[in-house]
Amino acid sequence: MKKNYFTGLIILTILLSIPSFSQVNVTLKVDMTGQTINADGIHVVGTINGWSTNATILTEEGATGIYSVTIPLNEGWHRYKFLNGNTWGTEETANYPCAPSNGDRYLYINNSNQDVVLEAVPFNGCNTSGTGFEVTFNVDMASEGTIAAGNVHMAGWLTDWNPSVLSFPNANGNIHSATLRLPTPADYPITFEYKYLSAAGWGNDETPGPDDSCATVSGGNRLITVNTSGENIYDIFNACNYTLSNTEFTIDALKIVYSPTDRVVKLLNKQFDNKLSQLEIFEITGKSIKVINTITEIKDTLIDFKNQSNGLYFVKIKHGNKQLVKKIMVY
Repeated sequence: MKKNYFTGLIILTILLSIPSFSQVNVTLKVDMTGQTINADGIHVVGTINGWSTNATILTEEGATGIYSVTIPLNEGWHRYKFLNGNTWGTEETANYPCAPSNGDRYLYINNSNQDVVLEAVPFNGCNTSGTGFEVTFNVDMASEGTIAAGNVHMAGWLTDWNPSVLSFPNANGNIHSATLRLPTPADYPITFEYKYLSAAGWGNDETPGPDDSCATVSGGNRLITVNTSGENIYDIFNACNYTLSNTEFTIDALKIVYSPTDRVVKLLNKQFDNKLSQLEIFEITGKSIKVINTITEIKDTLIDFKNQSNGLYFVKIKHGNKQLVKKIMVY
């Protein structure tokens, strides 16, 4: 009996000495400035507490008008909203870009095992741009014809794979985009698994890939980690994401060279089929500013930036059924 006792004690000691990283402490904050505080207090509801409206109450930080609560959360995506009370009907009505899915706010907890203090967000609104973590998704829908702004959707971890709640409000030509603003710190890496839909509802979803040719596709879904706030993601519906490079065009020896003296881009080729089906130039916002079709003499092709502002541009090159995007800094 004594031997069994000591054996059990050793096992228990070992188990207690192993750190548990299944949960981290996350502090949620909401700014109630200008709001009349309900007698039942300020609460938060969501996947973080089984959607219970009265389970998690926040307390005011001094007399700041900012209410907060710290709760343990698992790694992964969570959705929530604040309530000025403790029943349905007292919930906030925040929207895009911080709560674009049925008014739910998004939160991602990564596997760094670090406790997280979230940005204070205004009740019924979003924290200002430049605070928290922002990422903009851009998708080229040219293969699907003309699609109205707001019709393109995204489904993924962040929406519990609901294909109808997250639409892209912006469209510049064939490029549809949406910015997500999360309350996590700007240097807190976030992993997205997702896919695009040409309209709300399954049956309109893409099949990106194949996996062996797209580094950002896994198991038929797109899978990326965004490390810092402010990044733009450029994808192609039913295909890979844009490969941004200043090196040689991987399918052939094609180079593009920017001349700051003339403010033009020149195409150089060596042992290259002299035909390109299309060149298209985009601003950093995704707006298409120029299209050049059916290029038969590459060496005679110049892209003029004399009337464009200094900054970063993207040149999308189509060669048969292949395409690539190169980035150009105009100065």
